[in-house]
Amino acid sequence: MHPDDIPVPLRIARQAARTPDATAVSAPEGELTYRTFDRRARAVAGELRAAGAGPEDTVLVAVGRGADWAVAVLGIWYAGAAPLLVDPAAPDERLRALLAAARTRYAVVTGHVAAAALRRRCGEELFWAGTRGEAPYAAADPAAVAPGSLAYVLFTSGSTGRPKPVAVGHAGLARQTAVLAERYGLTAADRVLQFAAPAFDVSLEEALPTWCTGGTAVFVDDNLASPAELEPFLARRQVTVVNLPTPYWAQWAKDVERRPRPLPPALRHVVIGSDAGRTADLVRWYAAGGPDVTSAYGLTESTITATCHATHPGPSAGTPDEVIPLGVPLDGVRAYVLDEALEPTADDAAGELYLAGHCLARGYHDRAALTAERFVADPFAAPGERMYRTGDRVRRAPDGTLRFLGRTDDQVKIRGHRVELKEVEAAVAAHPDVVDVVARAVPHQGEPQVVVYVAAVPGRALDGGVLRRDLAARVPGHLVPARACVLPRLPRTPGGKLDVRGLPDPFAPRAAAARPPLAEPA
Repeated sequence: MHPDDIPVPLRIARQAARTPDATAVSAPEGELTYRTFDRRARAVAGELRAAGAGPEDTVLVAVGRGADWAVAVLGIWYAGAAPLLVDPAAPDERLRALLAAARTRYAVVTGHVAAAALRRRCGEELFWAGTRGEAPYAAADPAAVAPGSLAYVLFTSGSTGRPKPVAVGHAGLARQTAVLAERYGLTAADRVLQFAAPAFDVSLEEALPTWCTGGTAVFVDDNLASPAELEPFLARRQVTVVNLPTPYWAQWAKDVERRPRPLPPALRHVVIGSDAGRTADLVRWYAAGGPDVTSAYGLTESTITATCHATHPGPSAGTPDEVIPLGVPLDGVRAYVLDEALEPTADDAAGELYLAGHCLARGYHDRAALTAERFVADPFAAPGERMYRTGDRVRRAPDGTLRFLGRTDDQVKIRGHRVELKEVEAAVAAHPDVVDVVARAVPHQGEPQVVVYVAAVPGRALDGGVLRRDLAARVPGHLVPARACVLPRLPRTPGGKLDVRGLPDPFAPRAAAARPPLAEPA
């Protein structure tokens, strides 16, 4: 077996045996050496195996960011099962729906109290393991997971109005981890920030290459802090590499331009992703003395990152109005730019991006028809090879660099999360007073904003603010629209299609409130 193909949990176990006293996790609640990290993960694995968890089983990671999250993920892998990455703070209704869709019967929590709370929220018993070692089960050695077995499941927004569970295999995860560790030049001396939410696959990209090279994962307690507030933390913890959402980094670049100051001295590399960035912010960043920036692009279905664009100070930053390119494929990733007939486009001609190679997920968990629709046969490779239709419009420059042009469908990025407008519509339509709804992505102040237009059941009064608050209690924040416009009825053509021209501008200045007429003189 090629060293890059060794499953990630086995590589972490070997790292723990080689450097047991090195620091693996630095979190607000304390630090874990590789020895302690490995020991606690084996205890979790023993509990899960005693409960019957094994290959192809999904296990809910019901802990927040920090050392418990790290122990939970590694313990699930040591048991031979697959973590289900879901926000444990999601509304109860959504949490139950996701557990049912993933057929999840197991969970990892911090202990008995958390397990009881989870049972009340889910309405049913889940077999659980605790990260604090409360149960008296024997520790288990890491399972010998097969390369093709399930590594993790993560939900992405669904165009049918239902979230799609993406199933990623160990082979693809192992290769991506090795490739990114090499690309970012990670070593045992690195201290890598854990900034992404635990239910976001970027959290794995931050942690796994770090642990496989013997570095330290540094968990931040609050990823809602402003960049200026984050800087002292980075300096104090001597963080060397960060992986940030592009809008957050762009905010940082603008802030250091307005208020020049030294950046954290140990910081040597910044990775950005989840949204398209602009070269104007690169100019600001490098003018402030910032370290090199790599812009990463990928999808949940492509095992996180598929292409990278390395930037450096100087003219290569580009002109201010340019979008930072998607870059070139990682080693082992194939990127095709195809027309509607699935024929390759000429250089600099627009087409849809298809990805292929070891990066591809296995498909959608227990969704064979949906998998067949999006993971199609690769006509440019050996029989049996697949490619994934991304829905992104791109063009390939003569030097091979991919440049992003937009989406081919109604999918948008909101605060780094991929959002399908159909899923927003489905959530709004679940309100008992909504009879018709359409969601649109409307540009506002240079960023796309999700807006819903709704019509109420006749005779019912519906308030847009109340509707948004109702949604906030049922769905994640990125699915809550920025505006909810209540109309007497939605403008539609005689054929029933939406008449976009009849929709009002949701961000237009509100008309002055009507005043009662002045009294007529007697």
